[in-house]
Amino acid sequence: GRHRYDVPTTDTTIMVAINNNMTHAQFRAEMLKWALVRVPLIGKAVHSAVSTAVYQGIVQKTPVLTGRARHNWFPTLGAPSSAAVEETAGVSVTGEPMTPQEMGRINTVTQKLKALPLGQTEVFVTNNQPYIQGLEDGRSPKSPPAAMVQGTIINTLDGLKVDIRSIPGL
Repeated sequence: GRHRYDVPTTDTTIMVAINNNMTHAQFRAEMLKWALVRVPLIGKAVHSAVSTAVYQGIVQKTPVLTGRARHNWFPTLGAPSSAAVEETAGVSVTGEPMTPQEMGRINTVTQKLKALPLGQTEVFVTNNQPYIQGLEDGRSPKSPPAAMVQGTIINTLDGLKVDIRSIPGL
């Protein structure tokens, strides 16, 4: 028969169902079926979450004078963007929340990313303004060195949390 064991942990209760009539081979086959469906879903969710967090962090940490540097971050799939625009971001200070246009850019990329097979593409965040490396290097009074890209990547990897319970299909 089936038995249910509740194993307390610090965060939640893990429920484990054990079928006493299942052979090792059957159990292995069931676990493989489970993993083949769920591991790609988890991988895509993590890839999307990391891509969004990195893009958002870089955009929000970009020093703002006119907003042009901030408005020129483009997330893309498969290859870096060659785009550059003259418009400004519509923000007045560094750290302001993402604009609807900025959120739209990353949402478009993550939706496409979720439709692709896991591991089939990379997400790039590119800025083609000629002075962007100077901002990253701290050559602006508004930006300490490694404030945008390097700092964001370090902070994202240190603080990444993905709630797998919110992933559709799990």
